[in-house]
Amino acid sequence: MKFSINRKKLYKALSQIQGITNNKTNLAITSDVLISSKNSKITVFANNLETVFEGTYDAEIESDGIISINSKKLYEILKEYPDFNILLNEIEDRWIEIGEGNIQYHIVTSNYKNFPEKPLIEDISFVEINSEDFKRMVEVSSTISFLIDEKRIYVLGVCLEKINNENKIRMVSTDSKKLTCFDLEYKDDFIIPDKGIIIPKKGISELNKFIEKDKKIKIGIKNNYFIVKKNNEIIMIKLLEGGYPDYKKIINTDTMIPIEINKAMFLMVMKRMSILCSEQYKNAIFNFKENGIVVTITNPEIGESKEEILVDYLDKNIKTSFNTRYFIDILNIINSENIILYIKNKKSPCVIKGIDDNKLISVIMPISI
Repeated sequence: MKFSINRKKLYKALSQIQGITNNKTNLAITSDVLISSKNSKITVFANNLETVFEGTYDAEIESDGIISINSKKLYEILKEYPDFNILLNEIEDRWIEIGEGNIQYHIVTSNYKNFPEKPLIEDISFVEINSEDFKRMVEVSSTISFLIDEKRIYVLGVCLEKINNENKIRMVSTDSKKLTCFDLEYKDDFIIPDKGIIIPKKGISELNKFIEKDKKIKIGIKNNYFIVKKNNEIIMIKLLEGGYPDYKKIINTDTMIPIEINKAMFLMVMKRMSILCSEQYKNAIFNFKENGIVVTITNPEIGESKEEILVDYLDKNIKTSFNTRYFIDILNIINSENIILYIKNKKSPCVIKGIDDNKLISVIMPISI
């Protein structure tokens, strides 16, 4: 193998797969990237057995070949290399020379025959969607994380499903303490199981790096993989098996009390309240009363804080408790100047919507006082 390629082009490809190749598996070679050269193009391939990436790029090919090389080291070399074409030349079995002239690296590669095979997926029925909205959908879902030792499938993954009788898909993400639903329109027929699919949050995190707002995006589902295509690049995420809980009841606001409030002002209150939070004392008391919300936090290790927010509220008094940092997380992803908080009683969740942001619905679960 011997080829020359624009450094920026190869560096960009490598930057997209670092999360895939740095994810440790039982196979050490999954930390490698597989590069093949043929017919004036190179193919970059990464596979950690859960998420697969493949990209094809123009290059000046002197001889065909294939190598498996440590992804992180090649990425670091490209990062520091000057901004012009870079030469990769396999000079002997398992050794490759990178660069030329005054800058050269002599790097050992792995046996490419041990690299995991690409999933055989053909005849994918893709649907094109708005890339800017899809990126926001993925970003919103990525704000809700999970612990490494988590076992619950619905926490490990996000649910993607069709909304009945509408040309919309919805992505739902939860950690059982807060939840987000993001709706996205599409035009063509999108083939998806009736119960939806569960995409691992690890894969969603990689998608966030992959999607570009100004590039066309196509999505599809085939052979237990969620597939996203962008020009000459494709990413495939192996789906999780299991069911997703019925979340629709908790986002139904028909019997809840709406309270309109300025988002920026409410966010600042939550930030001030969170100053006194600690690992042991995380929660604030929310007292909804006539024309106002009184928020109080008490931390015996530090002190206490109290703040009142004036709002149009003429219903019964409700005293409940929420984690202020959950509000901060949710408010930061709402694209609206004003929001509506929906409440019902001390045991019910708080549903949050942006007045000018009809794509997103968020929920924060209460905490026992």
